[in-house]
Amino acid sequence: MSIMESANQSTKSDRIRYALALANTVQSCRESLQMSVERAAALAGLQVSEWCALEAGWVPENKCVLHAVADTLEANYLQLSFLAEISNYNQTLPV
Repeated sequence: MSIMESANQSTKSDRIRYALALANTVQSCRESLQMSVERAAALAGLQVSEWCALEAGWVPENKCVLHAVADTLEANYLQLSFLAEISNYNQTLPV
């Protein structure tokens, strides 16, 4: 593998990690609270499928959804919002 191929592979893995920054944080926070997906979704006013999508990489456009998620996870809204921006940006980059 050439140096350029190695650097490109590293960049791809970094972009994947950043694209999932919000998802991984949401899942980690929920698990640290020992909360089920169903309970978290109910508290946030989301469908279970929406919460599952959130933990799979969906970035909600609606700020009210992020506020509800932050409240449910007892997390800082600004931090989640920042992670949402990072995730959203990295999901729009070309592969």
